[in-house]
Amino acid sequence: MSYAIGIDCGNTAIKAALFDENGHEIATVASNYPTHIPSPDYTEADMNECWQICANVIANLIEKTGIDNEQIAAIGTSGHGNGLYLLDHEDSPLLAIKSLDNRAEKLVQALQQSTSFHAIKTRNRQGVWSSQTATLLLWLKQHQPSVYQQIGQVLFCKDFVNYNLTGECATEWGDITASGLFDFERDEISDELLDYYDLMDIRSKLPAIYESHQVIGQVTDSAASVTALKAGTPVIAGLFDVVACAYGCEASQIGATSVVAGTWNINQVVTASLPPANIFMACKFSKDRYLAIESSTCSASNLEWLVERFFSDKRAREAELGTTIFEQFNRQLEDVELTHSLPIFHPYLYGSTHQDNQSANLFGLKGWHQDIHIVYAFYEGIVFAHLEHIERLRETGYQVDRIAISGGASRSQYWCQLFADVLGVTVIPGGCDEVGAKGVAMLALASVANTDKSDKRAQADQVTQRRFEPNHKRGEFFAARYRKYGLLRDALTLLS
Repeated sequence: MSYAIGIDCGNTAIKAALFDENGHEIATVASNYPTHIPSPDYTEADMNECWQICANVIANLIEKTGIDNEQIAAIGTSGHGNGLYLLDHEDSPLLAIKSLDNRAEKLVQALQQSTSFHAIKTRNRQGVWSSQTATLLLWLKQHQPSVYQQIGQVLFCKDFVNYNLTGECATEWGDITASGLFDFERDEISDELLDYYDLMDIRSKLPAIYESHQVIGQVTDSAASVTALKAGTPVIAGLFDVVACAYGCEASQIGATSVVAGTWNINQVVTASLPPANIFMACKFSKDRYLAIESSTCSASNLEWLVERFFSDKRAREAELGTTIFEQFNRQLEDVELTHSLPIFHPYLYGSTHQDNQSANLFGLKGWHQDIHIVYAFYEGIVFAHLEHIERLRETGYQVDRIAISGGASRSQYWCQLFADVLGVTVIPGGCDEVGAKGVAMLALASVANTDKSDKRAQADQVTQRRFEPNHKRGEFFAARYRKYGLLRDALTLLS
């Protein structure tokens, strides 16, 4: 039996999971990935800490499973997109910025008002936004030129992990086409687009681009010594995490829709043609397929913030209680009566779904409301933000009547049913705990086995796949709540 390890490096956690050749998840290990906030609106990572955490979760996974590392046929890595993971001219860690960063908000506004904006958006199919790789590079050039001048390599999150595994600097089409630096009009990184960003001098700092399934190198002796992997184990270029989730939850066919309710709010459709310019973002899914992506920072990161700020004592007692804080929430939410007197939450703690400078809001609080009513408002508001994006996909002509869901929300029956009722669709959760890791692990295994690299998907979990069908009576209640949510949002936009 052959195995593969999938590594998933997100904004909040780094996970490693072991899969067999049939797609069965054998075991997973996860560790918190700290975010450092040196100034308001900054979200950074310690790059040495990032690699140390990654090495530890791999080593702990191998120890946990007791697997012989000779049986691990390949490694695949997925990671959060955009942000920046920079090496200096000596290929040493320079700076890492995560994709929740908002330091460049004023620059975004200036670019949106510039004469170049229409050309930028036409070419890169996403315009500009605050934690976009292209925008952050320009921000560094303008505000921290000493750091900018030290840049030797521009990498994405998974690429930095792969660099530590193999010593090779490389990326793949998913991350590079989602970065704002890729010119879809010319199907390449063009001088014209870089010139609009004033980033012509960064071209030589960008890594070589591979197909996701291609082997970029092997585990080095130094990486093997800290990960317990076998030196020489093949490592593929890997996947932008939203693409990995589409693979892992069986949503890689043309027309398939998948939702990732994690740190980011991701809503995406696989399409055979380049998505129209009014979609938030396009990226290459494979050589002949694209993802039409509607996304924002309006997802479960908001709930994580609530827990950190107001439920830290309950989280600290998880081991004592034998249950996680989120499992406790899910049980309590089942007893919450759905009434229009519940508060309404706009999940804009890290920016809004409209790419403007809106803040999060909580409306309709009453003295009788309890903690769980606030938690309910966060759950509902996050799903409403997903609906905003799904509506835009539908308005563009994409049919969305079924979604595959991954991310933290996919592990909650309450949340899955809420998605089904609010979106009015059939919801199918991923068949394992670490869907993104599964997607990239199976791609890695297929690559070294020389099988079909684009559609190698495990079938083992299909028989027991859960489904959540929309409850149309509840749907009417949520439709009324959503109208109120939208009216409040629009009124506040006029006031801002």
